[in-house]
Order: sequence, then structure tokens, then C-alpha cells
Amino acid sequence: MIITKTPLRIPLAGGLSDIKLFAEPFGGATVSSTINKFTYVNLKENLGGYFRLRYQDVQEKVSELEHIKHDLIREAIRLMGLENEPLDIVIMSDLAGESGLGTSGSVTVSLLNAMHRYKGEHVSKQQLLEEASHIEVDILEGASGYHDPSICALGGLKLIEYGKGSIVGRDIPLSTTMRQRFQDSLLFFYGGRHHKSKPSLDLLSGNIERAIPTLKTIKGLAYELEQAFLSEDLAQVACLIGEMQNQKQQLPGKFLDDYVLDITKRVRDLGAYAQLPGGKISAFVIVCCPNKEHDAVREALKDLTEVKLELETEGAKALEI
Repeated sequence: MIITKTPLRIPLAGGLSDIKLFAEPFGGATVSSTINKFTYVNLKENLGGYFRLRYQDVQEKVSELEHIKHDLIREAIRLMGLENEPLDIVIMSDLAGESGLGTSGSVTVSLLNAMHRYKGEHVSKQQLLEEASHIEVDILEGASGYHDPSICALGGLKLIEYGKGSIVGRDIPLSTTMRQRFQDSLLFFYGGRHHKSKPSLDLLSGNIERAIPTLKTIKGLAYELEQAFLSEDLAQVACLIGEMQNQKQQLPGKFLDDYVLDITKRVRDLGAYAQLPGGKISAFVIVCCPNKEHDAVREALKDLTEVKLELETEGAKALEI
């Protein structure tokens, strides 16, 4: 049996500049970090001669690849040339999908990592992120941008740049003190709003000309945030995380409604900054409290559920047992 483990992620700045229609002509850039919540894939041969799949509350048992309903599983099997290899595949996640934390990217990387190991292949994280991006961006026509599979495969706090045919990540090195200050400044809340990203990203892509100026500003925020981290300026880090949310709300897509306005205002009124991660209105709220406003924020968002998350330094892993 092959077991793979891939982290989820929180975006901090630059998200949406990684979509294909912008990244190819203009180049995109994101700053994000993986977190200590994971996707797991168990994979082994199926001796019964069929594909047996289990994910969330769904079970599939099919004999032909084309009958597989789960897009990521089906396309990963096809890309890996395993159409005639009956498999048992189980997908598990620490957090529910369609939440804005990069679940689809994490799942795709986990699936590909497991299938490579099944074939006896040990591949780089770079190859995993490129193959996963190909599935989500090209084969599934923009179910995601390049960002999610890239950071989930690589792991850590990184600035990642996206260009035509190129994805390059670099670490943002933090001192032990700055890493702890940043970790301590963060709060996470669950609001329960689960939606697919593709409808929102389709709206964005369909109005790309109108979105280009804002996406250029968003791309610039990634570089500003990298410098703020390197300068150990936590107040500027928090401000840029909040500005990313402000800029995203200017884009065509499903990024803004009364709930978003209410949540971000409640947080900002207390001197902290909020961001709802992902390419839509997500299930989670990230709050950065540069001046230790934690208790006041918890009280202001007491209608949401606080979730304990920590930054994760490692990316995709695989084990054969």
C-alpha cells in the first residue's frame, strides 16, 4: 500500500495572479504557507479487477476509467497511464473540501505522488506540482490556478512565480523570532461556507481584460509581503494580508457579499486584518493581529468557530508499506 500526505495552505498575497490567462502573458506571483492540516491518499492494487474509490461520503466501484465521477482521480489515473491497473484509492482530509484552503491542489498532488510510487517512481516535488497544475489548469480548464498544487507540493512559506511554462518557488527565510511572532499573530475561524472555485474563476477569466489592472496590483502585493517578512515588519505584513482581501473584492467573480463586508469590517475596526482565502468566498477567515488584538477579535467573531492551525514547513510526502 502507498500512503501519501500533502499539506493544505493559506494564501497571504498574490492569489489569483496565478490563473493562466494572467500568468502566461504577465507573470504571476504569490506568497503563501502550508499549514498543519493535510490530505491523505491510500492506494493499492485491486485484485477484483475494478476501481474502488472512497472520498468524503462517496464510494465508487467501476470497471472503466470513463465511469469515474471524481475528476481529479480520473484525470490523474489517465495522466499516469494506469487506465488498465485496477486500484483501491481512499482520499481523506483533515478539513472539508471546497473551503478555500487549497484542497483540490493538495488532493491532486497526493494522488500523483501515490501513483508514481505505485509505479516504482520517485519524482521531485517540482514534477508533482507541474503535473498537478496541468490537470487542474489545462485538462480541467481552470478548476484552479497554478498556486494551490505548487505550494502544497513544495511546502513552507514561499514566494512562487508563475510564467509561461515556468513555476519557480523560493523560500522566505524567517528568523526564529519572526516566525514565532507571525504564528502568534494569526487566528483562524470557520464560517461553514463551502463552494467550488471554478464558477468564480470562470467569471474572472471571462472578464480578464477588466481585471488586469487589479491583478497587476495583487501580483505586486506578493513582492511587498516578501520584503515585509524579510524586514520583520509584522505591522506591514498584517496590512498587506488585509490589502489582498481589499483588492480581491474589486475583481469580477464570487468574492464579495454582505457577509464578507461584515466580517472584514468587524476585524478592521479592532485594528486587525482579515482575509477570506481562495478563489471564492471561502469557509475560513484568516485574521492577522499585529498588536495582540486576539481576545477582542475572538469576541467580535464569536458567531464563527475558531480553528487551531499552525504553519507547516514540509510539502508532499509518500510512504510504501
